[in-house]
Amino acid sequence: MQVIIKRLAVSGTLCAALAASEDWVQRIRALRPADASRGEAAVLDNLEQRARQALESIPRAATARDADQARPALRRKLERSLGFRRLPPPALKPRVVGVLDRPGYRLEKIVYQALPGVQVPAHLYLPAGLKGRAPAVLFYCGHWWADSKSRPDFQAFCINMARLGFVVLSFDPFGQGERGVSNRDHRRTEALLVGVSQQGFAEYETQCALDYLLSRPEVDRERIGMTGASGGGYNTWMTAALDDRIKVAVPVVGTSEFYEQLSVCRPHDWYRANEHCHFVPGLIRYADNHELAAMIAPRPLMIIAASQDQSFPITGVRRVYEYGQRLYNAYGARDRIGFFEDTSAGHGYQQKKREAAYGWFLRWLLDRGDGRPLPEPPTETAPADSPELRCFPLGQNQPAGPGMIDAVRRLAGGAGLRPAMPPPNPAHRPQLRAVPLQRLEITAEPGVTVPAFLWRSERPPRGVMIALDDRGKEELAADPAIQHAREAGWAVCGVDPCGIGELATTKPGWIFAVSLLLGENFVLRQAFDLACARAWLASAPEFSASPFALYARGHNAALAATYALAQAPKAWRWYVLREGFLSFRQFFERPASLPASFALHTEERFRTAAYDREIPYFYFPFDALPAFDLPRLLAATRAAGLVVNPIDGDWQRMTAAAALALLPRRVQVVSEEEPAASVRRFVGLR
Repeated sequence: MQVIIKRLAVSGTLCAALAASEDWVQRIRALRPADASRGEAAVLDNLEQRARQALESIPRAATARDADQARPALRRKLERSLGFRRLPPPALKPRVVGVLDRPGYRLEKIVYQALPGVQVPAHLYLPAGLKGRAPAVLFYCGHWWADSKSRPDFQAFCINMARLGFVVLSFDPFGQGERGVSNRDHRRTEALLVGVSQQGFAEYETQCALDYLLSRPEVDRERIGMTGASGGGYNTWMTAALDDRIKVAVPVVGTSEFYEQLSVCRPHDWYRANEHCHFVPGLIRYADNHELAAMIAPRPLMIIAASQDQSFPITGVRRVYEYGQRLYNAYGARDRIGFFEDTSAGHGYQQKKREAAYGWFLRWLLDRGDGRPLPEPPTETAPADSPELRCFPLGQNQPAGPGMIDAVRRLAGGAGLRPAMPPPNPAHRPQLRAVPLQRLEITAEPGVTVPAFLWRSERPPRGVMIALDDRGKEELAADPAIQHAREAGWAVCGVDPCGIGELATTKPGWIFAVSLLLGENFVLRQAFDLACARAWLASAPEFSASPFALYARGHNAALAATYALAQAPKAWRWYVLREGFLSFRQFFERPASLPASFALHTEERFRTAAYDREIPYFYFPFDALPAFDLPRLLAATRAAGLVVNPIDGDWQRMTAAAALALLPRRVQVVSEEEPAASVRRFVGLR
């Protein structure tokens, strides 16, 4: 850890005047550079570089033996990252709610249960005149919101596959079709707290659909394929990698080298993180798309891509296929991997892509043809909004959100452990100048400078208060609590950790996604910045014997400070947390605002509407509640604590009594309109 000190010398007389006037506030604000964009770029670059290093460090299977030996451990890690095994075993209770007879096939409209109380509408396509058991294909719709399973392109695939002799099951994923429109159901971030990722919900529902498909008497259980486009292609990779019941996999426009994908999504803030299905916790620590291919090998695999696809650049798709070729060659199964690049259309499951899939499934599930594309005949499909395709009554779409949140509540368990964080390691002792006010730039990680100011009086301080504010460290200058601390003889170090103030970011969705893929929580990185600031100052001779205090104002700042307190329980004398949350349970116990997230829209253009006052997604640590909650973290520290104006999950100020019921006994609580006097008394006693 290194520090650059930029001094702003202020005389003792002037310093006293500044402390009592607005001029002091302006001087603190003047320390901030006019252009802070380099700080944001450094934060993003650091995260991207660490993602790249993680992916490059993954050992890659080069032989069939390598792949076979690695597969069990990879599956265990992937299952843990998804978390779908934590959800209750499904009780499908399927029922047929309608039948459509069409030339060459029959369509049964099915409804079954996934999570308790969550109904799934599905279409089962059956060949006309079917005798005996037939091969079957599970079709997972990608993120096509309003039409989903009834999208004409998807209908065309299912119809033609049925006419070729296949049973095909297509269902509406959560938030889509008759279960939407709601992309809020594609970012049920609350589930991260109990160790279930968004893709974990998708995998759970895929397993439900697969169980139903295998229960049908018309289906040959030994001849099962799977396909889907975009998110459906990604889900095909996941399911085939985990489940040997999938004998043939055809992922469509859902393949990428993961570094290339996260790199191209950075300028777009990963599309504002409106959908979280690709954000699998910790995935890039142990698997790239290549490892998913190795987990499938040597079962037949056809990768279908588009030459022009913004989120899945073709160069990366080709490299995944080239690796697959080498691995399948090692198995002596070169003919079992295929690649089709559609130059006629982009992202989707258009005709050329469907034709490539027909030929592949025919080759490997019906032993017909050589696997090359099969021309599609003229195909009549129904309008996507046709009432005859509906499984639920007209106008009665059913959201999955309530069932998802109920699952979270059932899984929320006990608390105990502290979150892991690397220890700060000062590279050298700082040489601070004896001036009242100076700017510090602390390098806590390679390429990332944490900006701060240090304000102290000319007499030896009683201690050092590290302070942060969601609005930026400059706002601390006008905070009465800071002035109270100064009057009580404390030196004040105002810090902007990553994501706040000078290091605020315009790419919060991308940061959340990449952090989650790395198995990290961004707020914990902020706590690391605070720990680095404390460790560095503590290594300075003038502060080596000084006690340290922590002041945090705002829901982000208070959460980061809570982590920092728990990570070093003996490092802090006292703390003040203002306007923050007190429990992760408040993130899903939100009686006023959460019900708004269950609302559905009828038009796709409303799918990105604000449904509720969501808790920022990067506040959610993966698999936290089985290990720790915020009150237990505060109980771990020996520091005296004051909590000021805490908020609940509906962003409302809590009463002191409600807050005290959650907190350790020794923590004091103030809940009042003007808490300055209470803060002053607390600080003055330290």
